[in-house]
Amino acid sequence: MLDRGAISKAHHGRGLAEWCRVQVDLVLALIERDVRSRFGETGAGYGLAFLAPLAWIGATYLAFWLIGRTSPVYADTITFIISGLIPYALFRYAVTAVGRARSLARPLMIYPTITEGHVAAAAAVLEFVNGLVLLGIVLALNWVVFGDFEMADPFAFLWGMVLCWALGASYAYALLSLSRINSRIQSIGLVLIRPTFFLSAILFTANELPERILEVLGWNPLLHAVEIARDGMLFHYESRVASAGYALACVAGLLLLAVAANAARRD
Repeated sequence: MLDRGAISKAHHGRGLAEWCRVQVDLVLALIERDVRSRFGETGAGYGLAFLAPLAWIGATYLAFWLIGRTSPVYADTITFIISGLIPYALFRYAVTAVGRARSLARPLMIYPTITEGHVAAAAAVLEFVNGLVLLGIVLALNWVVFGDFEMADPFAFLWGMVLCWALGASYAYALLSLSRINSRIQSIGLVLIRPTFFLSAILFTANELPERILEVLGWNPLLHAVEIARDGMLFHYESRVASAGYALACVAGLLLLAVAANAARRD
């Protein structure tokens, strides 16, 4: 159940600082509600939520082993997989979480101060926290089971994670907003990102690519974000193509598109 106190404050907020505080209170209340509804009251449900990404990493490692592929850089295979797959998983989970904001918001419309944007923001923040928890679990398992651990620049890796998350959240929010104009847009947009697992430097590095292929794949902002994260994790890798500015410009463009779509819908 949502905290009615947090909701009622939205009616009486005065000034920008108070307004911002109320919005944060609403988002935090929605996060608490989402955690309880998805994972239950105990930690067991929350822990089970990480089995799927762990299985994803295991399946990728098995695929590498079956085809005889090893790490293309001086790092063990598991660490190489983690360096690309964890940031990508954060992107995909942000897309999924924000994309279901409308269905989650419907039963909350009885509260006049809660909007679809609040629900989307709460879902995005929760997935970012989940991504950090997943990262900690995977790094710990890699160290305990295989004795391997790399984190060349934690801040650079975290920055790459933030960019992947922001790209996923902004893309999903843009689709959510555009779907108000045409309901099929969201379904089409979700289909379009399915190949990104194979096109975003998850299973390879951008440095490996021939120049003619990189000229095409380099338009993919997710590739840049993943490369920034990989650069931050691996000691012996330095991306020659990663651009945080390009990824940020794409995030800004997607958010502007969402704002324009929402404004057009209101008109």
